[in-house]
Amino acid sequence: MGITPKFTRDDVKRRFDAFLSEIEKQQIRRLRMLGERCVIHARSIPKSSGFEDQTGNLRSSIGYVIFKDGVALHSFYKKVQPKVFNEGVIYNGAEKGEALAKSIGKDKQGICLIVTAGMNYAVYLEAKGRDVLTSAEVLAKQELPRMLNELLANISKAAE
Repeated sequence: MGITPKFTRDDVKRRFDAFLSEIEKQQIRRLRMLGERCVIHARSIPKSSGFEDQTGNLRSSIGYVIFKDGVALHSFYKKVQPKVFNEGVIYNGAEKGEALAKSIGKDKQGICLIVTAGMNYAVYLEAKGRDVLTSAEVLAKQELPRMLNELLANISKAAE
C-alpha cells in the first residue's frame, strides 16, 4: 500500500510562490521604514552641522524611492515651505530629488532603496564638510543589517 498525496506540484508551487511574495512584501516594508528614518534624520540635521535651507529646495529634495527590477514601487518626497519667497526662484526640490532617484534606480536589479538629496549643490556642501546625507547614510548602514537579520529570523520561524 503506497502513500497517495492529496496535493499536486502546482499546489506546492503556489504555496512556495506565496511564501516568496510575502518575503518580498516584508523586504519592501522594511526598506520603507528605513527610507523614512533616513529622510527624517537628514531633514532634521541642525544648520550648525548641516545647512541653512532658505528656499526649502535642498530639504525638499531629500527623499527616497524603492525599486524592484528598475520599476519604482514607492517614493517619498515632500515639499518644505521656504523661509522666504523670492521672486524668480524655482521651488522644485522634491521634483529634482525624485527625478535623480529614478534616474539612478531605473537600471537596478532586485529590490533596492535609493535615498537622494537632489539639488546639485548638495555635493558641494558635503565636500565643504556640511552634513546633507552623510549621517543618514551611516544610519542606513547600521540599521539595514539589523533589519535584514530580523527578517531572516522571521523567515526561519515561518519555515519551521
